[in-house]
Amino acid sequence: MVHRREILTKKEQIAQDVFLRKLDIKKNKTENPIIVAMIGLVGSGKSSVAHELAKHIGATVIEGDGIRIKLRKLGERFERARAIAENVAVEVVKKGGNVILDSDFIDAKKRASLREKVRKTNVRVVFICTYTDFDVMIGRALTADYRNQADDFFGGASSKWEGSEQSNGAVVKVREMWRRTPQHYLWKNKVGGQWVIKNPPCAVLADIDTTNPEEWKREVRRCAKKLLG
Repeated sequence: MVHRREILTKKEQIAQDVFLRKLDIKKNKTENPIIVAMIGLVGSGKSSVAHELAKHIGATVIEGDGIRIKLRKLGERFERARAIAENVAVEVVKKGGNVILDSDFIDAKKRASLREKVRKTNVRVVFICTYTDFDVMIGRALTADYRNQADDFFGGASSKWEGSEQSNGAVVKVREMWRRTPQHYLWKNKVGGQWVIKNPPCAVLADIDTTNPEEWKREVRRCAKKLLG
């Protein structure tokens, strides 16, 4: 086992039950159940790709941040958010749905944990990697629309920033983007320096550049065709 048997606390179990109960489970359109796990930096377009693909293959999007919001409201820590997402994914599949996990699976142990959780089922696990121009990622983190999403995970986060409370979420999101950048990008000391996207850390169904909406949506349709085929 990648992780020892994980027993949820009472609050974690409540968060899991509430999250699952509020999910609108979509009937899958594929021959066999599929779990798609996203790989991508904060602001890379994971959520947009996840929701677009879900429409084509009949999938329920499980947002890691949504689970953390439930845990935060209960005063619980986030350590088992991954385990809760895995448990919910298995339950959705049992109910006849496909799943797209909107969380960053750059970590090898996290990918292995997911595979282990579904190892004895007929569920197919695939990974999709998203990336975009670095300026685009920063812009997405700083937009007013993002700051005004009061129920967003980052929107409820706190920071040492002494400006308006409304902008705290954007500050934290940029901080998390910078913190995790070395996992996704390599620094090249050319022309003053630039970040260059790394190759995906595992076999992926697609490596999608989300900079151009028309182009990435075409790529999502190609992914759906592969999964439905």
